[in-house]
Amino acid sequence: MGEAARRKAAIEALKTRNVLWLASLSPVEHLIANAAQRAYDGIVIGLGMTEGCYHLAFFLREYMRLQHSIELDVIVGWVNDGQWDGATSHAWLEYEGKKIDISLHRTSHPDAQPPGDLVVLDHVIRKGAVTYQYWVVLPERARLALEQMEEDSPELSALIRKKADEHKRMVEFSKSPNGAAEYLSQAPSEGSYTALLRRM
Repeated sequence: MGEAARRKAAIEALKTRNVLWLASLSPVEHLIANAAQRAYDGIVIGLGMTEGCYHLAFFLREYMRLQHSIELDVIVGWVNDGQWDGATSHAWLEYEGKKIDISLHRTSHPDAQPPGDLVVLDHVIRKGAVTYQYWVVLPERARLALEQMEEDSPELSALIRKKADEHKRMVEFSKSPNGAAEYLSQAPSEGSYTALLRRM
């Protein structure tokens, strides 16, 4: 079997797997999966959005709450791509413990931050270059690696501290009942809830 035939077979197998997965979903999960795919197509791809994990998580939470009365949890935690010992602040959504992450599949610097899987309700819709590890709490090994980076580089130290402050603020938004709406109210007009809703 040639390379083109192998790729075609892999694509067909993925399509079949996705069809079977969709058939297994509850009505609520269908609404979530449909919204996640539309947000990915219309916002991530349509607007060329990268590094938008907080924005996408808070927007989708508000969208599902306002349009469908479905509550999703915004999780602000950490991810690692397997290429270093540290971790990067990241946000994703969960519904009944199942992960929804549409922001890591497209990155602005794929060489430095490889694209991850496109995940909806724990199902990999599209494979990324790597599969990220997710943590709600920063592991000790990652914390030590970030501290070492701070010691080694004053430039990186300032960036790491800035990101740590941002992470803390996002955790506070995620834990507040009105945090998603408050976060989005502070966004520039092109990133407002109304502007993103038009892309759905």
